[in-house]
Amino acid sequence: MTGSDLIVKILVDSGVSVCFGYPGGAAMPLYDALYKKRDKIRHVRTAHEQGASHAADGYARASGKLGVCIATSGPGATNLVTGIATAFSDSSHVLFITANVDSSEIGTDSFQEADVAGITTPVCKYNWTVRDPFALEKTLRKAIKLAFEGRPGPVLIDVAHDVLCFNYPGDYSFSADDSDMSEARSPGVPEADDKLAERIAAEIKKASRPVMIAGGGVGISGAWEEVFKLSHGASIPVASTLMACGVLPSDDPLNLGMVGRYGNPRALSFVENSDLVIAVGMRFSNRTHGFEKAGKKIIHIDSDVSELGKNIETDIPVWGDAKAVLSKIIEKLEIKGSETASRKTDFCQPEKTGNCLFSESADRLVSEVFLKIKEKLGDVSVVTDVGIHQMATARLYPFEKPGRLITSGGFGTMGFGLGAVLGASVAAEEGIGVSRGTVLVTGDGSLRMSVAELASIRENGIKTLIIVLNNKSLGMVRDIQKSKFGRRYIATDASYRVPDFKAAAKAYGLSGFTVKDLQGFEKALDQYIGGRKAAVIDVRI
Repeated sequence: MTGSDLIVKILVDSGVSVCFGYPGGAAMPLYDALYKKRDKIRHVRTAHEQGASHAADGYARASGKLGVCIATSGPGATNLVTGIATAFSDSSHVLFITANVDSSEIGTDSFQEADVAGITTPVCKYNWTVRDPFALEKTLRKAIKLAFEGRPGPVLIDVAHDVLCFNYPGDYSFSADDSDMSEARSPGVPEADDKLAERIAAEIKKASRPVMIAGGGVGISGAWEEVFKLSHGASIPVASTLMACGVLPSDDPLNLGMVGRYGNPRALSFVENSDLVIAVGMRFSNRTHGFEKAGKKIIHIDSDVSELGKNIETDIPVWGDAKAVLSKIIEKLEIKGSETASRKTDFCQPEKTGNCLFSESADRLVSEVFLKIKEKLGDVSVVTDVGIHQMATARLYPFEKPGRLITSGGFGTMGFGLGAVLGASVAAEEGIGVSRGTVLVTGDGSLRMSVAELASIRENGIKTLIIVLNNKSLGMVRDIQKSKFGRRYIATDASYRVPDFKAAAKAYGLSGFTVKDLQGFEKALDQYIGGRKAAVIDVRI
């Protein structure tokens, strides 16, 4: 057995059935091992390593399983950095495996050598460089365990080429011991505290205008049901961050929608006028924190102790798992069912106007497009790229179930979408995702960044729907130029030549459509449904 064989064996033993990547010289021993076990683990090649990193991330988010991404040395490994940082910002459990040059060549500026561990340290939960073949098994098992423990996140092992090629002696005894986590950052999360839960329950009873803000940590801990139960049982309106859209059904009277600069004005009004904010699994980043602390008590529940009190003064910081802590609070409030308790919940100011994302007519068209997708495709995972189209999806898509939005939140990565929808689609095909299909909502700017991954969609037989909300502009950046730079538009001008995405789709072997109204969109959607391959529908707004 070689080091490469050992890596593949551990992946298979750990329940990994698919990995994403791009081959290269230093990684060829590992690819040979994958070939020998191709009946056990599928490899999905993308057009670029960054696409592979996003695909592994999208797969992890959609399936709940470990995402795995493989790349070769040098530029292969460094092309992963944006994807690693994206997964790190959104707490996504992805294992990155990179090949490096031989141990004896490390530090000699050899061909395609890079200090991968040094480069990725700031954007990884933890990483290791493996030069000793007898440390490989323990390191890999430790990495897989750490990716899930506490606040999840990406881990990386950079393996020297000679370790990948090493032949273990026949009498070598392999061990599954992965208990020693001493060198890694502490992943432990304390048990939910009984007395703290009592204190929070008392604050909820005392408050006249409580609001809950749900973040991505709610999904990570699987606390959707607890949020619903606490919200209805104590009559607490719920706003969400981008990463928790769909935490309550879109037509739920207690659902305030997304909070923040591009969020629902109603959500911001409620938070501004509240006397108690219960923040669950969110970071109070500058994207979501836009309200005055005065006159409010802040309860902040998070599995990452470093987030507590970091961005906002907190009255009751709670280090713990969202599901466990909310369950304790529900218990202390003696909430039995999901009936809505009696409490005044209309304390916000009238909704602000003039808060369109594109324009009034364009927003209306986008809403109609989303309703038509829901009507005809049902329960799908919706992946987005980054930009105004992302905010439009978060605000206007009628999510009925949680965990259906897959997007780059914390890092804001344009070009995330095509790779991520590939990974989410693989999960849906395996029957392990949260839905039976996938849709990508992207923008003309984002799609240009990763258009080559249309080839990956085609090559892997993925039948996803790709919607381009095409405003012929880098809309979000242009909005900043409009509001903060006196309309001095540069590099975002709406007059730049937009590619013919219909022709591009057909060039890559997919169906392509250009539409300007709902009637045209519905016709294109029906053709996609009746076809056998992915489609790009360019919606001109």
